[in-house]
Amino acid sequence: MTAAPVITYRLSIKETLRCHLISREPLIIISYGAPLGAPMQLGPFLTDRKAYFLMGNWWSLLDERLLAQTRQLYSLMTDMYPLHRYIFLTNDPQEDKVLESHGLPHYHCHHNAFLDERLFHPIPGVAKTMDAVYTARLSHFKRHILARRIPSWGLVYYYMPGPRDAQDSYLRSLTRAMPGMIPLNADPRTGQYRLLSPREINKTYNAARVGLCLSEKEGGNYATTEYQLAGLPVVSTPSQGGRDLFLDPEISRIVPPSATAVAKAVAELVRLKIPPREIRLRALLRIREMRQDFIRLVGGIIAREGRADTFAEDFDKVFVHKMHTHPGTPENFLAAHGLLPGQERRSA
Repeated sequence: MTAAPVITYRLSIKETLRCHLISREPLIIISYGAPLGAPMQLGPFLTDRKAYFLMGNWWSLLDERLLAQTRQLYSLMTDMYPLHRYIFLTNDPQEDKVLESHGLPHYHCHHNAFLDERLFHPIPGVAKTMDAVYTARLSHFKRHILARRIPSWGLVYYYMPGPRDAQDSYLRSLTRAMPGMIPLNADPRTGQYRLLSPREINKTYNAARVGLCLSEKEGGNYATTEYQLAGLPVVSTPSQGGRDLFLDPEISRIVPPSATAVAKAVAELVRLKIPPREIRLRALLRIREMRQDFIRLVGGIIAREGRADTFAEDFDKVFVHKMHTHPGTPENFLAAHGLLPGQERRSA
């Protein structure tokens, strides 16, 4: 009987395992989160099996500290698991250049390509009650204060794991500084915080006229494309991380990081009254192009391993929202797919 390997790495409470099985033969797993975080958890169970890990990140790999950590972990993992192959999925073309210069395997595939377009869409007849909406966690780098000159805007937010005191304090400071800000997570009956579902978030988008993206540096930023799928034009500041790939100049504005510039751009886009269907169509076209690139990547791996490449036909069956689930532990994920060591033998 094959014993389960010793767990050598477990992500912290701030970093949950998020991955999805793309193919069993050959074994291809896509993951998001910390660089090499999922492979480090799953690797000990798959030591004797060839596996491909396609790894997306939620923070820009142009960040020098993150890049240094990524290089160290990549070196460690390639030494520990010679049968495993790692490909970094990038959101920003500049990331590809940097990874190439350091000899790290990469493929340009923006994570917004994996938003489920059925979750975010225009809803006919919803009254526009807010000039803008901003989906952003309660962190200073999101620069919420740049929205202070917008007469009426809604904030969709979520808490990071751990104590909430500092985050609550930050939210109170925003509320005091911006009377026009509407915290949209408050339960209408109790006033207590609640995490909104994608369907509820889509409804809040439809009650706004413009979507906001105000950080200077982060990752690919899902909200940029969620807004557009819901039919909203977007106001952004210059940024690092890749969201500008979805910022078509005909349906968005990139403005200097000042409250006056942000408010002026919002007012301009409100006046233009761009048809929501046109905005959504442009986002869908970009998503389709990027998904086709991903299909070519996976198809190439399958063909290299001597298998018939049917991934283009199978993509819709494999696809899930954001291309990851929340299995909790590597054991849960692998067991769900019959990949734990000895599992196939026991079930035979």
